[in-house]
Amino acid sequence: MNVLAYRLIRGKSIITPRSFCPSCGNQLEWYDLIPVISWMLLRGRCRICKVPILVLYPFIEVLTAGVLALLFVRVPAYYLPTYFIFFSALIVTIRSDLETMLISRFVTMFLVPIGVFASFIGLLPISLIESVLGFFLGYGFLWAMRAIAYQCTGKQGIGQGDLDLLAFIGSFIGPFGCWITLLIGSIAGSLVGIVYLTIGGASRETRIPFGPFLALGAVFFVLYNDYLRMLLFYFQ
Repeated sequence: MNVLAYRLIRGKSIITPRSFCPSCGNQLEWYDLIPVISWMLLRGRCRICKVPILVLYPFIEVLTAGVLALLFVRVPAYYLPTYFIFFSALIVTIRSDLETMLISRFVTMFLVPIGVFASFIGLLPISLIESVLGFFLGYGFLWAMRAIAYQCTGKQGIGQGDLDLLAFIGSFIGPFGCWITLLIGSIAGSLVGIVYLTIGGASRETRIPFGPFLALGAVFFVLYNDYLRMLLFYFQ
């Protein structure tokens, strides 16, 4: 996931060359690529040039292991292949948005047809109509929010990548999942933003990536949507 995120956002091949240090360009040996363990043994620095290795690398490795383990435990085996693609794309999105504030369309809009087709042949627990509606509602709602924000402030508060991301999410989990994702992402993003402003030394002009919060909201919905539906039913 780290390799995909790093290379896709920079327009590089995901096949060649072998993994290399982004700082000095030297190719890495197999023992430098053991998830988490290599980073710890190297004390977070390249073996050759000694430049610090981003903590994003072990973070994404741990996140991937945890999320995919929960996916295996929580989701029926029939849906695992489709949700594996979905979760993988979300993890790549988290990594690229945290590092560069950019989201590659290769892991959002380019994968929408997979969500739509999977819903059509029954490899997702939503209908074809729900998949298509989720796509348009996800994109349209954030587009409207961005347009309103621009009219009020003169600034683009929501990036194009976030619109693509929520549309992609909607195509895999439908309108209800899209709404829950946006709700969770907005709450989590607001809380983190407040903490960052309060104790992180950030200003109101500091940009905070929204994509990771949307991605984690979608992951949470897929894993625990049964509990969410029960909770909503209880409060009705």
